[in-house]
Amino acid sequence: MTALTGQVALVTGAAQGLGRAFANRLHTEGCKIVAVDRREAVHDVVGLTYVADVRDPDTARTVVDGAVAKHGRIDILVNNAGVVSPTGPADDWQKGLDDYDEIVDTNLRGSFLFGRAAAAVMIENGGGNIVNIGTDHVFPLPGVDVHGHGAMDLYNASKWAINGLTLDWAISLKEHGIRVNAIHMGATDSEMLRTWMGDAITDEMVASWMSPDQTAEILVQLLSEGPTGRTGQNIGLWVGREPSISDSTHAGARLPG
Repeated sequence: MTALTGQVALVTGAAQGLGRAFANRLHTEGCKIVAVDRREAVHDVVGLTYVADVRDPDTARTVVDGAVAKHGRIDILVNNAGVVSPTGPADDWQKGLDDYDEIVDTNLRGSFLFGRAAAAVMIENGGGNIVNIGTDHVFPLPGVDVHGHGAMDLYNASKWAINGLTLDWAISLKEHGIRVNAIHMGATDSEMLRTWMGDAITDEMVASWMSPDQTAEILVQLLSEGPTGRTGQNIGLWVGREPSISDSTHAGARLPG
């Protein structure tokens, strides 16, 4: 048995990459898994699985209500579902509108919908954990200036907004025994990053990337802190620096750089 045995964990974007690593590791820790993704591969995850779009309010209700119907509760929500594509202010107008609907709605609206739906269940059950997945664009390596990386305005905007959800929810839900934190990582070997990099990928580059399993380990450490553990924290995982649960700062605080 582990500190997480028997807990019900809902993971969004669980079909591949980080989401799959989170779901698999939490299952290994003894959690009952509820997984959602718009890819059919989500059915390969052990547990209750849904093929659905996190942007849809009905999806959030269906998945959360289904988890409660099967398991009676939700103890952990990992808001991992996310997408990225090249975007910028010089883009064609219609492309910009379409990109906004795809990127901001998936990354931010999806986290909002599932966070709100799961929080109500956690309040009723007397506690829980919400973990939002961010990026080192929001919480960079100490001493590195905050910058937007270019050609990613909508992705960056959505992740900065998730920082706001993390801070506010941590404050608002603390009295209900619900901890809310975010994990921000740099380059991690995943389908999303490989698609983004395309033909520019080199063996040296891949060797420098972190693995999804490293991030999953940090997630488990964070959740295992229990009801008295940290809340309202951004935890940074950066390429070239050993991932550590201690690399954190309060969400919304002035960032290094």
